[in-house]
Amino acid sequence: MEGRFDKVYDHSYWKYDFIVNLFQLGRDQLHRTRALKLAGLKKGDNVLDICCGSGLSLEPIQSIIGPEGSILAIDANEKMLSIARKRAEKHHWKNIRFIQGDIRDFHTDQNADFAFFALCWYDPLIGAQWIKQVGHYLKPGKGILCFIDYKYPENWLKNIANPVLKLTVSWLGESYSVEDLKWEPLIEIGSLLDKPEFQTVYLDSLFVLWGKQKTFEDGPDQTA
Repeated sequence: MEGRFDKVYDHSYWKYDFIVNLFQLGRDQLHRTRALKLAGLKKGDNVLDICCGSGLSLEPIQSIIGPEGSILAIDANEKMLSIARKRAEKHHWKNIRFIQGDIRDFHTDQNADFAFFALCWYDPLIGAQWIKQVGHYLKPGKGILCFIDYKYPENWLKNIANPVLKLTVSWLGESYSVEDLKWEPLIEIGSLLDKPEFQTVYLDSLFVLWGKQKTFEDGPDQTA
């Protein structure tokens, strides 16, 4: 069913954090923090955590924005969002608001400084709709969109990447395949941003891409 990525983790939500950290050798939080800093997140910023999942980005974001900032965390999967809420309660974070629903449908009165998309780029068409919708709730001309996601390594690691990736993707029950990782994020995502910047990390298997929002003349997307 087109766009039903909210159902992808219904049976694997309980092992999501484990697999993400296993694949990144326990450095997931480090990589997310690095991505946020590269993109220019700063103390006191208001952040949209897009497809927040189990809340793995919450601590890296909090470590930079502090209690002066705020987070609006959005995800369509109820089970993943429940884990994120429990994570926030455990750390006594009071500056987070959670919304369950499709990114293409959500509305907020928040005028955010920053939107973070971590490991959630599934489909070019839907991703473009997400960016357009989110762009309406970022500060005009100033709001930054930042993406961190997987890509197929182009260095020596590609010789062992296939079996490792196939096992990981299958175990996690992801909606993408190894072939889907052989993509050009700077073209697919970068073309939707204003003056995008790109950097690879973690042996070329992760990328960070960021840039300011493009100007939208119309209102929030109503075509979901």
